[in-house]
Order: sequence, then structure tokens, then C-alpha cells
Amino acid sequence: MHEFLRQARDSRKSFELPGSYPHYNPDRPGQVEHVFLDLDLDIPNQRCTGTCTIRLNPVRSGIESLELDAVEMEIGEIRVGKSIQAFEHDGTLLRVKLTQPTQAGKAIELAIAYTLDHPQRGLYFILPSEYYPDKPTQVWTQGEDEDSRFWFPCFDYPGQLATSEIRVRVPQPLYALSNGVLQERVQEKNTTVFHWQQKEIHPTYLMTLAVGDFAEIPDAVKIGGRTIPCPYYVEKARKQKLNSPLEKRPK
Repeated sequence: MHEFLRQARDSRKSFELPGSYPHYNPDRPGQVEHVFLDLDLDIPNQRCTGTCTIRLNPVRSGIESLELDAVEMEIGEIRVGKSIQAFEHDGTLLRVKLTQPTQAGKAIELAIAYTLDHPQRGLYFILPSEYYPDKPTQVWTQGEDEDSRFWFPCFDYPGQLATSEIRVRVPQPLYALSNGVLQERVQEKNTTVFHWQQKEIHPTYLMTLAVGDFAEIPDAVKIGGRTIPCPYYVEKARKQKLNSPLEKRPK
């Protein structure tokens, strides 16, 4: 019987593809509790500037440096509180040398000023062109599963869960969508500032930004006796083709 089991085990074929190798989560310096992006989009020039603030609860005392994912972006200044931190950036990894080692149980807020210029992944600018003059102007993100590192500095692996918020300035009349609930919408001279907040924890790759000349179609869902707003957003040119999904549901 033992010989039969051994032969059966040895005859099994491995399911991984040739050349594949194990992937492991990197060492975690702590738990990311919250990520706040404060962004300004220059859509015609396909440029984004802003600050990423990460609240990190360190896993232990004595951590003297942090390593974040930050691909193809220009890093400006990094602060913890009011203190400027030294850093090294090789175009892929951002290594921050903390002026004060961490203390277990004492969260720190790491504020990273950065710029994206014609990003190739993560954040996509969609603009009219010579060949597609009627293409709508849009900006949208795609972070799954490790592409968020291309549009903001982060600890970019799926096991890191946190709450988030995004405040973004976009040209009028464009509308900016993000995770969670819209906290504020402020009209300025030629721009609008949208502030979204997501209070439920989620992976880094689910942080989302979508910008366009959208029309809103109101809708709602009922869950546990609660009515939760669930609007749809479409290009204004397509609004007449899409009635409220709520109107089409069976009574």
C-alpha cells in the first residue's frame, strides 16, 4: 500500500508553468492603516502631482528605514510629521531613512510628495488624437494586482489592507469618481475639487480614480432594511441610451 501511494505521488504532474517560481509576500514593516492621496491632474499634459500620506502602525520598535514601491515617478520631499526624511529612489523602490526609529504601537504618518509625467501603467490618460478626434477625455486607474506602484508610492501587495481617501482637482466640467462616499465637492475658478473617502478596509490595488465628463443616473439598493445610494455614471452622450436600472427591475 505504501509503495502504491509513493508511486502515485511521484507520478503527479506539477501544475505550475515551466520557469515559474514561488512568490512570497515581502517583510511587512507594519500595518498600513490609511492612505490619503491629494492630487492635481494636468490632463492635457498627462501629468499628475500630489502627495501620498500613509499612516503606518509599525510591527516593532527600532525600524530605521522603510522600503516602498514607487515606479517611474519623481519623488520630491518626504516628511514624517514636520521632519524631513532622507531617501533613495532607484526608479522602482523608494527607501526612506527615518530620522527617528519606530516605536511599536505608535503609528507614523509618512507624507511623500511626487510627480507622474506620462505614466505608462497604473494611471491612464485618454485624450482625443489626430486619428480619433471624437474620443472623450478621461483619466482612469488600474491597480490590480500590483500596478498601484505606478501611480502612487505604496506598500504594493494584496495582503496589505487599509482605509483610504482621495482628494483630486480636475478641470471643469469633468467629474472625478473614487472609492467610498463623496465628502466634498468644491467649485474653483476653472477646476473642481472632489474629496472621496472609503471607510472600509481594502487592498491597495482597489484604490480607484476615474475622471470624465460623466452624467449621473441615480439608483439605490436595499440591504437589510437600509436603502443605499448606488448611482451609475456614464458619458453624457450615452445618457439617453441608459435608463435607471431601478426602473427595469421587476416589481
